[in-house]
This record gives sequence, C-alpha cells and structure tokens, in this order.
Amino acid sequence: MRNKDTFNTLNIVTTAMLSAVAIVLASMLHHLFGWQIGVLFSPMHFPVLLMGILCGPWLGLIGGTLTPVISFLTSGGPQYTTLVPMIFELAMYGFLTGMLRSVFLKNPKTNRFASVIALVLAMIGGRLLNAIVGATIYAIIGEMPFFVALGTKLVGNFTSTWAGILVQLVLIPAILFALQRSGVLVKYLPDSPN
Repeated sequence: MRNKDTFNTLNIVTTAMLSAVAIVLASMLHHLFGWQIGVLFSPMHFPVLLMGILCGPWLGLIGGTLTPVISFLTSGGPQYTTLVPMIFELAMYGFLTGMLRSVFLKNPKTNRFASVIALVLAMIGGRLLNAIVGATIYAIIGEMPFFVALGTKLVGNFTSTWAGILVQLVLIPAILFALQRSGVLVKYLPDSPN
C-alpha cells in the first residue's frame, strides 16, 4: 500500500520543484520558439503528470491547479479563455495520475504498468475536462455554441499537442524507470512492484 503520509517534506518539495520546472520550461519554450511550439510540446503538462505519479493525487491536484496560475501571474499568459481550462486540465492530470496509479496497482494484471496506464488515462481525462470547461466559457461569452466549441476544443486538444503527447509517453516512463534503477523511486513509491 502507498505511504499514507503523502504530505511529507520530500513530496511537498518535489511538487514545488516540478511546478517550478513546468513554469520555467513553458516560459522558455514560448519565448524562444513562439506560442505555437509551446502549445505543440505542452511543457507544463509533463512535470504535472510526473508530479501526480510521484507525489500522489492530492499534491498532484494542488500542484496542477497552482502551476498555470503562477505561470500566468509571472508571465501574463495565457489569456483567460485558455488559462481557466488549463487550470482544470492540469489539476485533473495531477489528481488522476496519482489516483489511477493506486487503483491499477491493486490489480495483479495491471500493477507492473500502473503508472503508464494512469498516465494515458489522465492525459485523456485532462484534455476532455479542458474541452468541457473551454466550451462552457465560449458558450457563456457568446463566441460559439457549446457543442461546436466542445468538438473543436476536443479535437484541437489532441491534434495541436501531438508532439507533447509523444514526448510525455516516452519520457515519463523512462524517468520512472531510471528512478527505479537508481533506487530513488522507492522513496516516492514504496508500493511499486519490482
């Protein structure tokens, strides 16, 4: 079973560090290569997904919620219609990766791949929530009808970030494997299968 004390110093510091990495990566990518490349690679998503797996659902939720807010306060972007859906999306990433990992870890058929399954499902769930919140905002401000905006946002959330999805699906399991090989992973995830 996972360590019940997820709000320990290691996890809190790791959450803060991953949040800072997300903010710096996003700022660098957007400033050096432009907004479109930043969206394509989704640099803020990667650390938040990792944060949920390593630090659990509640710190993942907190870190995922605060990261885009702090980024907005320090850099001024993204605009409101992008920021609010992104807050919900990243909060969902952080929460779902931690929560689903625990669920899949309990099943002997899925426990070896619990983190990867949680990662994939969280990426889908977060993008779906982003589309729902974004479509709601567009409908409220009268920019486009809800279902038109929902379809547009949902397709865009996958097609405009395809490179980031690929990078996340490759790098996050690689990082977890490297942490496992080095013996560090057990400090975060004592319940990990060998």
